[in-house]
Amino acid sequence: MPSRYLIAAALIAIVGLTWTGTATAGPIKNRMKNQHYRIKEGVASGALTNREARKLRRHQRQIRRMCDYFMADGWLSRHERRFLNRQLNRNSDRIYVLKHNRRYYH
Repeated sequence: MPSRYLIAAALIAIVGLTWTGTATAGPIKNRMKNQHYRIKEGVASGALTNREARKLRRHQRQIRRMCDYFMADGWLSRHERRFLNRQLNRNSDRIYVLKHNRRYYH
């Protein structure tokens, strides 16, 4: 009987650890997706030129690669999460500035 509880506790701990590891990247992945759609919408509306969009996509790709590198051990540390959020904040600002710089692609 006690061995059943021990096995159940071990399974709960394993599932809990893997769940928290993937949950830490969730908000970051959502932000990357949101920024991707903002870039795509900017190109479709003409607010972003092809060159501007290429530059923004390059930044997105670099952030995604950093996130994948940081997630190689299964979770993000507080410092890694802060670093990625700072990079995403900068890229979000870049998207806003380039979409509102009055350069239009017709």
